[in-house]
Amino acid sequence: MVKTISFIIPCYRSAQTLPEVVREIADQYGNDTQYEYEIILINDCSPDDTFGKIRELCGKDKRIKGINLARNFGQHAALMA
Repeated sequence: MVKTISFIIPCYRSAQTLPEVVREIADQYGNDTQYEYEIILINDCSPDDTFGKIRELCGKDKRIKGINLARNFGQHAALMA
């Protein structure tokens, strides 16, 4: 039985670092036969192009999902979303 790991990542001013974070997760779990993974990226109303980068990453990999918060709620609330 394959288990799924969910990476839930609150994002704020992360446009430049997100591709590397996603790549590291994919490198670690991409070929693992015991685990599947999903990445949920939550944009906490970042003033840079974080959500644009999230949308780009979602378009490249169906395991990546994006949530765009309407205002900045903070890291804990973003995780709870």
